Amino acid sequence: MRNLWRLLFAGLLIVSVLLFPAAANAAIEGGCTGSAVIDGITYGPDNDTPSNPIVIPIEKDGVVATWQGSVNFLNTNHHGSLGMVVGPWTIKIADWGDPNSGDARSASGTYDLDQFKAQFPVPVSLIPRGIYELSGFHQAAGGRCDGHVMVKIDGSPLSSPLGIVSVAGTFVTGLALFGAAFGRKT
Repeated sequence: MRNLWRLLFAGLLIVSVLLFPAAANAAIEGGCTGSAVIDGITYGPDNDTPSNPIVIPIEKDGVVATWQGSVNFLNTNHHGSLGMVVGPWTIKIADWGDPNSGDARSASGTYDLDQFKAQFPVPVSLIPRGIYELSGFHQAAGGRCDGHVMVKIDGSPLSSPLGIVSVAGTFVTGLALFGAAFGRKT
């Protein structure tokens, strides 16, 4: 019986490392800046830690983020990419580039969060809620910026099948530990 509990615990540990959000430190380097308004809340450089992330309302449909960004270097012949780190994988959210661009050092626009949800290889309901790292870069003839910020996939942990399994697994593990600590000694 003891080996069964060890196997169960090891399995839960492996699943949590591979599937559930990882905490990371945020940083933006290289002279880029920007902000976004999502669901009426403005996010900027200060929203870059696990305790103060950018909140993505994953369960709402039709949410549009308004964004703006700028660089402080020559911005010709530029390209870049943005992705979300999920376990050992990075899911590409967006990419851009223009080999014939002028020297526009700022830009703005909108991004439909339904496009964000469509990038995932699994339905949104299966994505564990929590904190994730969003990383990307912008490179041009005059320089490069790299950034890592934190985003929170918002919603109840019981709103996804993996969330339900996680809560149930935590409960079962707690019962097992309680039983081991206060179980009968023979």
